[in-house]
Parts: sequence; structure tokens; C-alpha cells
Amino acid sequence: MRDKDILSFAGDMDDELDIEIPANDKKPSAKEEDDFEELVPETNSKTYMQNGVSDEAFGIITTGIDPLEITEAGARITGYITTSHRQKVRLGTYVMVPYGDEDLFARIWKLQYLQEYAVDDATEIHSRRMLQSNTTDEVDYKFLAYLDPICILYESKSKGNSLDRRMSDRIPRPNTPIFPVTDKKKIQTGLNIPEEGIFMGQLSVGGELVKTHAVPPTVPYYLRNDYSMGDPLIFRHMLVCGSTGTGKTFLTKNLLRQFMSENNRYKLRGSEERRNPCLVIMDPQDEYSQLFEDNPEITDDDDFKFRAEKVNFGACKNTKTFVAKINGEAYTGRSRAEQIEFTIPFEMVQNNSWLIAPVGMTELQYVGVDLLLEDYFKKPGQHTYSGFMDFIDNDVTRDLYVESGKIHESSYDGIVRRVKNRALARVFDQPARPISEILGQIFKPGQVSVFPTEYITNSRIRDIITLTLMSTIVDNKLNTSGEAAVKETPIILGLDEAHRYLAKAGGEHSRRLISKFADAARQGRKEGLGLFLITQDPQDIDDTIFKQINTRIILNLSNDAAISTMKVKKEFEKRIPYLKKGQMIVQSPDNSDMVEIMGLSRCVVKHV
Repeated sequence: MRDKDILSFAGDMDDELDIEIPANDKKPSAKEEDDFEELVPETNSKTYMQNGVSDEAFGIITTGIDPLEITEAGARITGYITTSHRQKVRLGTYVMVPYGDEDLFARIWKLQYLQEYAVDDATEIHSRRMLQSNTTDEVDYKFLAYLDPICILYESKSKGNSLDRRMSDRIPRPNTPIFPVTDKKKIQTGLNIPEEGIFMGQLSVGGELVKTHAVPPTVPYYLRNDYSMGDPLIFRHMLVCGSTGTGKTFLTKNLLRQFMSENNRYKLRGSEERRNPCLVIMDPQDEYSQLFEDNPEITDDDDFKFRAEKVNFGACKNTKTFVAKINGEAYTGRSRAEQIEFTIPFEMVQNNSWLIAPVGMTELQYVGVDLLLEDYFKKPGQHTYSGFMDFIDNDVTRDLYVESGKIHESSYDGIVRRVKNRALARVFDQPARPISEILGQIFKPGQVSVFPTEYITNSRIRDIITLTLMSTIVDNKLNTSGEAAVKETPIILGLDEAHRYLAKAGGEHSRRLISKFADAARQGRKEGLGLFLITQDPQDIDDTIFKQINTRIILNLSNDAAISTMKVKKEFEKRIPYLKKGQMIVQSPDNSDMVEIMGLSRCVVKHV
């Protein structure tokens, strides 16, 4: 029977027995007042406050349900949550349990209701009563939170008494209070988040921002961008993945803009000189050229928040748009930045046969293409696409290769059919400066170089332009005698629709490209090349490249194969299909524990 029922019963008994309680109007003496005050459990109240406990505590550590234990393999730590705080607790909430001199930093991984009293509530009568009253008395149930220890926070004497963390090696005492974490420094240390770097978003749990007592109250999430623990993480590559319409471009603009600060400089191998990076973006939707413009919707309040959390915002005025000259196509996009036309010279095919060899050729056909190209480029004079077509589409040449047994006749005919393509004739050797002659204009420290492809209707031409740029960067970065403009400039390559170009090898053509790009990914740290890949199909990216990606940003994904590819912890994996716009899971082992963050609600540059 509950206390209020007992009191009610006692009141009824007084009425029945007609007991008269005498009135006492006499004012108590000073001594009686003192005696009366001593009856108040004042000592308990003082102890309560002296231990740092306040109404903020969610509840206490309990052993009444499960034993309290911690092992090298895991832990069982159960907390009882008081009725007044039950609405504040969510799965994933970060909490702290004090030891006195140290604190256990943990997250809630399981919530549970248990009956307080031995009552069968699975009955028809009880269910009807509850439906009619439409109320549930929280006091009738135990609300339990199970804690997953993340680390122990302590003051490190070797680091000047600064806050540090170590693995969870202590067990909390029973009845110790469980607190929400309201100290920004403790959250950042507990989750191993750097206090500065490239701003990516704000820490959240279940789509709600984690609030602290600081100003501003949010906890910024930064990507490590210094040399304190090795090379900056951008040179160990980043991936943004999400379904269509989940805000990949919005987020990517905000992230890429952070790298273009004047103060952001990187070292290259063999030199202590630091240079600003060159941001090169393949733009299939004609959206990234808007980095050139301010966002007119940014308010004074946004300005204050951005500056408080070290967010770079505003236009990148050193932005240029590089437009491929295509016969029959004209760029009429939204870019207001300076536009520079270029063409792809057929000379570049000499060492990159995949530019003209489409996916689907047999292995023998690829060997034949390489042989034909090698012999063609041995000939003196100018080498063009039309000249190569004249060379292979010739009966004398055909008979020479077929009769000598160098190329089988069916393979030769298949090569001619596939390489003799009107689309190729529209892209090579057009009336514009060759891309090989303007590398110094493309790869400049501190510049954003955008390559739009939306205006090109033919998908094969779009692929040729993208592959050409990728090959130019990789060849010059890996080659000891590469062009100085590429070799001596830190480059961040933003590749949208990355799955189209880095797909799992489906033939000799794909294997060659993937092999070359995998080498570039492995050597990116020392060569100053960072890949920033954007895709909705991460499962299609080749494993050799995927394994080189250190930082993975996951937006909403509904494809089970894509979710499985990301290999995140189960508690985060289940959230992925329910992530809203702006919500993301960040997996960056060398930067922090896996966390959920919220991106900015406002784009730092123009976004239409």
C-alpha cells in the first residue's frame, strides 16, 4: 500500500473514531523552536550538497537489480533514474559518475522499465482502467538506465594538471549520483574531440544538440588539422555518403569552405614551407561554383555563432571555373567566377589508354589498344584523335596487325567499333588551350578550381573530363619529375559521384585506374593529396581505396548494402535510416570516438 493510501486510511479512521485533537494556540518558546528545527534532516541536506549533488543528478548507481561489475571485456553498470528526470534521458545520452578525484564518462546504451510492486498489469480490468484514466503513475515503476563506460577523466600531473582520459579501470560505488555532462571540456576530452581544427558540426544525441553551461552552449566537433599526431587527417581522406536529398551538397560546401582559411597551411614532403591548399572540385550539378559568393541569408546571430565556434564563412573570392570546350555544347551555368576554357589533347591518351577505352572491352582488346597507341605515338608529327582514327581505320594497318598475329581480327574490329566514337571526336583537340598547358592556373595555393560537367549531355564525355583531371593529379603527384604546379601544391580533390570513377574493378580498364588511384590514396599523406569523396553508393567504391579513407561522414542511408559497408557500431547503425537532414554519424578513429553531430542549419556560402 502506498504512503498516500495509508494517510488516507488513517484520516478515515480518525473520522470514524471521532477523536478530538486539542487545539494548541500557545506560541512555542525559542528553545522549543530550536528543538523543532533539529527534527528536520538538515545534516542529510548538507551532506547532499557537500558531495556536489543537486537537482541536476539524473539518479543513482544501483545494485538492487543487477550486480555492479566491470571487466576487461565490458561492464554492467545500472542506474536508477528519478521520476523528475525521466523525460530528459535518451539512448546515447552522455553522463558522468564521480569517484571523488576522478569521473567515469559514459553513455546510456539501454533503458528499461521494471514494476515497483508485484502487480499483474497484463489483465483486461487493468488495461481498461488505464485506457479510461489515460495516466501512468511513474512512481509505480523503476526506470533503469544501463551505462556503457567510455573512459575515466582525471587531471594529469604530467600535463600541468590538465584534463586527460584513460580506459575505464574503476568501478563506481553504489548510490553514487549520475550527472548529465554540462562541462564542454569534459565532453571533448571524454570523446577525444580536438578543441580546434576543421569545424564539422555540433555534438548531438538523437537529433538534439548536447547543451553545456558554456557560451555558446553547444559542443563543436572539429577534425584534427595539425601535425601534433602526424599529418592532418584530410590527407588520410574523407568520405561523405547519403541518399539523394539528404543534404550532401549543403554539408560538403560547409566542410570544404573550412579548408580555405588564409591561416590553413600544409607542409609538403622534404620542405618545412607551408602552403594553402588548392581545392579542386568535380561539379556534376553546377553547385560548387557558388563558393565564390556570400550567403545573403546569414544574419548577425549566425555571424556571432560562427565566430564563437571558429567557423570559416563567406565567399572564396579566389574561385575559378574551368570549362571543357565541347563541340556542340556551351556552358551557360550559374558560375559568376572567372571562366577559363580548356581542351583535352589526345597526347594525354599515350599514358592513359582508359580515356578512350570504354568499360566493357575484353582483356585482349585492352592489350590491342595499348599496342596500337604505342605504335601510333612512335610516328613523327602531331598526334590527334582524328589522326589515330585514320591510323586504325585502314585496311593496310588492319592486315598488318591481324596477319602478323599481334591482334586477333575480331579483337581488332571490336577495338575500331568502340574507339571510333562521335563523342570522343567532340572532346579531344578542340579550339582552346590544352589542359596540360594551364596546370599553373588550375593548381594554385589558396584557389578553388571548379570543373562543372552538368552542361555536357553525353555521360562518356563527362567521364573523360573527370578521369583526365584525376589522372593529371595522380600522375604528377606520384612522378618524381611531375609538374611543379601539381607536385608542390597541397591538393584537396573533391569528387562527387565518386562511385562512378572508383568502382570495384570490372575489367582491365577499371583495374588500371583503381591501382593508380589506390597508390595515390596510400601516398596522399606525404604527397599532400587529400581525397574528399561524395557518393550515395559507398558499397560500389573499390575496397583498396575504401580502406584508405580515415574519416567517414554518414548521412541518411536506406540501402542495407550501403549501411553494411560503413561497418559502424550496431547502436549507430540502427540510427542511420532515421537520420534527418543535418544529422550525421562521424566515424574517424584517429580523431575521436564515433559520435552523432548536427551540421549547420545555414550554409556558410551561397546555396540555392
